[in-house]
Amino acid sequence: MIDSIDSTSRLCDELAVFSDLGTDPPRAMRHGGRLIVLMIRGGDELRLEFLNGPDGKVIEHPPNGAGSRSHASYKALLASETFSDLRLWADHQKTVLRDALTGVDDRIHVEGVLSGTADTLDIDALNARLLPTDCNAPSIRIMLIDGPAGIGKTKFIEFLAASRASRFLASRRPLVLHVQSRGRVLTFLQDLIAFSLQRLRLTVTFDQLPVLVRHGLVTLAIDGFDELGDPNGYDLAWGQVNEIVTQIRGKGTLILAGRETFIGRERVSRKITSLGQHDLLEALSLQPPDPNHAKDWLRARHWSDDDIASADALFDRGSYALRPFFLVQLADREVVSTIRESAAGHPLAFLVEMMTEREVGKFGAALDRRLSIEQRRNFLRSLFREIARHMADDQTEAIDEVSIAWLVEFAAPQDLDPESLAVLKNRSAVVAFLENDDAPRYRRFAHTQLFNYFLAELAIDAVSNDEIPKFIRRNILGADFLAAFSDLAAMSEPQRIHEFFQAASRTARTYLSVDRGARNLGALLLTVLPAMNGGPDLRIEGIETDESLIQGTAPEAAISNAAINQLDVQGADLRAVTFENCWIGTLIVDEVTRVSPSCPVPDRIRHQGVGAKDDLVFVAPQAINDWLGGHERIQPAGQNETHLVPGDLRDDELVMLLERACRSRAYWIPRDRNNDGPFAKFVSNPRWGEVLDLLREHDLVREARLSSSGRTNMFVHVRRRTDILTADPEDPQIRNLYSSLVQKIRGHDRPA
Repeated sequence: MIDSIDSTSRLCDELAVFSDLGTDPPRAMRHGGRLIVLMIRGGDELRLEFLNGPDGKVIEHPPNGAGSRSHASYKALLASETFSDLRLWADHQKTVLRDALTGVDDRIHVEGVLSGTADTLDIDALNARLLPTDCNAPSIRIMLIDGPAGIGKTKFIEFLAASRASRFLASRRPLVLHVQSRGRVLTFLQDLIAFSLQRLRLTVTFDQLPVLVRHGLVTLAIDGFDELGDPNGYDLAWGQVNEIVTQIRGKGTLILAGRETFIGRERVSRKITSLGQHDLLEALSLQPPDPNHAKDWLRARHWSDDDIASADALFDRGSYALRPFFLVQLADREVVSTIRESAAGHPLAFLVEMMTEREVGKFGAALDRRLSIEQRRNFLRSLFREIARHMADDQTEAIDEVSIAWLVEFAAPQDLDPESLAVLKNRSAVVAFLENDDAPRYRRFAHTQLFNYFLAELAIDAVSNDEIPKFIRRNILGADFLAAFSDLAAMSEPQRIHEFFQAASRTARTYLSVDRGARNLGALLLTVLPAMNGGPDLRIEGIETDESLIQGTAPEAAISNAAINQLDVQGADLRAVTFENCWIGTLIVDEVTRVSPSCPVPDRIRHQGVGAKDDLVFVAPQAINDWLGGHERIQPAGQNETHLVPGDLRDDELVMLLERACRSRAYWIPRDRNNDGPFAKFVSNPRWGEVLDLLREHDLVREARLSSSGRTNMFVHVRRRTDILTADPEDPQIRNLYSSLVQKIRGHDRPA
């Protein structure tokens, strides 16, 4: 009797996907107490004899009287050369992931915090944890891997897959099939699974894979799950995962990787309705490397202590620059001198600027004479914006070299001679921003963050010119793109953002099409809000959005008659925003989020954290109201004696200036007054110097003379920004800062 297989019918159904197409399905019969299954595979009849259940031997009788082969179990039969040939799978995977295997000693050490605990897991620890469950009942283990863009989710899975493949013969742990979204918004997981199998040049087909996963032979890892949406939302993606969970229940393991605001235990358990009582659901939140580990990694790549000191502002705990994507770029020795001199406001902006400057000098002497540096620079930015548009419009992450050549003609100066144009085409296919794709003669951006940056630039320019690109009309604008858009807006000239806001508002009000254009324009309007100059005339009206994001400090503004499905306001200050007749489905917050008294009560609040504090979700009205009440100001009311800012000083100008500086999206802020740039809102304030004096007094600011837009000025970097906003009374340095701040405010208010 095949005890652990539901029935003989279930066994035949599993083997049917391995039978030759166009042949009769497997047939089962009893003979002398043994189960015999006959099937056609490889053009001949294969006879399988099951002895003593699935944990006993299975004898494979090849056709034409050839010698029979014994397999220790049904699972071993599925892994054999006759069926999935996992030994060959491992060999092919080692070849495909050769770079990951050779880079083991060179990789940046990344760890994640396990949900509900304070435990940290690196790749080796996760490898050990992700074994099939010991549960006797059919079950499934789901591991969520989340984190922001650039944190290394894809590399984490690649290293896990490479590790399993390289040790397969010794450890016999399940191999990993790494399935990536490849930029497709509307897609079927079966298509992506088939592509991933094809990439490995395997004979296993997409319909056979669930059988292998179900029996603990393969682990399925879906990377970029948050990108698998359809035009009406994410119902299709969740529905497909529900179907896969049902198909692989047994001893199956499923990894879902995506951004932290989309994938969470609460949301997954709510959306994957097929989960049962025996199933195990865990989450691993990847964290940026420790600053000291990051510095050691750079030292090993020939950074000196002076180099480290010159880039000190980048290494604050939890900063964007600590993400592996950015650290890998910093490892280039040419970067150091640029860091010492540049005041690019955000690490991503700095990276794009640095890579662009390196590329403008690589076109050759002939083009150098024909085109100025500024012309070459403008050409590159225009080309990458159009490449990003092409990919987004086609919902793919790669572009063929023929299309790149066509876009070169579009981006090049109009009066360029044919010979120079040919040089541009040849050079553009090998620039550092692009790398080879898995498909031959296709290229993709070196990282999705670069793609998002150029797509954000394209969106600002296009919408400002009253053009609505296809990707805005049809795609779901996810949080990674909105974050890049927010950072770009914060670094842009105010006039540019003002023109975008006016155009987007005008178009959103008159948009009549039934596609996603109006919803996406609404999301962009909310995202760009902190970059606007506030006032009574700043209004966002009548919008409906799916995912929305507000970062930093929002100015005085009104949002009226808005329906916002999900609003991410982690680290944001919305106290100056007036909400009028608005609805919010999910409000994503963190400990330093501040909201206004008029903020509508959302259907749920999701508090982002890590470890034991992760994925806190409030759905009870009283719990939601309590949270909102405790985050309308700097500290909860009624607890002034235990917090650092007394209630009567919460709205003081110095306190607000300090918070604004800490919430700024820029790493470097001009030290002196500058009324022309994006920092005018607080740098031009007459009391900005007092804030700097306080930060200097407590060693919480770094000052340097840097270049920006061709001019050299003094800039400052505020250290420990999140800690200042959190205002932990147990932190001596932060406590002393606030003590001095309170004394200064009291002294300033005291009559002379």
